[in-house]
Amino acid sequence: MRTLAATCALMLAAAAAPAQRRPSIGLRADAFMMWVHSDTGLARASLRGPGFGGEGRLVVDGLLFGLGLLEGQLKPSSASATAPPLDLVQGTVYVGGRLAPWLEMTVGPVVRAYVADSTTERWVYWQARARVDAPIVVGKLGSYFEVWRALASDVNLPTGARRIQGGEAGVVYQPPRQRVWLRLSYRMDDALLGGPGGNETMEAITLSGGIAIP
Repeated sequence: MRTLAATCALMLAAAAAPAQRRPSIGLRADAFMMWVHSDTGLARASLRGPGFGGEGRLVVDGLLFGLGLLEGQLKPSSASATAPPLDLVQGTVYVGGRLAPWLEMTVGPVVRAYVADSTTERWVYWQARARVDAPIVVGKLGSYFEVWRALASDVNLPTGARRIQGGEAGVVYQPPRQRVWLRLSYRMDDALLGGPGGNETMEAITLSGGIAIP
């Protein structure tokens, strides 16, 4: 509860940021390669596969609203592995704002599902995220780093999940006086499961393209 209260306070501070002149819209498309490693304490599995996704965000009077969706197909990383192939679907909704020109904070729910022929592994959690932007070449090339942690979670695994957190880092290229941009990023999500020494890790390398309107 303390973590949730602190996050809400930060969101209110972000909402108090100076209002913008007019709303802006950002659209992004992603293509990624993903690796998922699972160790429940009783069984281990490693899968990998490609996927696609997208995100849209709206900035109004200093407040940021966004939603994202990604889908992928995961197969065992070894030909001798017995783990079944999975379809990955994840949806994200968030709200937040900028506390400083270089700092963005958001909070919102994430729903992730690994779908097999007979079962579905479902993850639902509330995520608090902080992003720091840093220029490399002013007006052309920038970098960013994000960290996030789940405030509450519901996982339909027998072991449950005790801690879910992760991070992402990348570089962004935007041609001068253009609204389009390209991004290359690496992401890792790590969950500590309730079983003895169990954990689940998701990694992804993503190539993205986007446009800002206006």
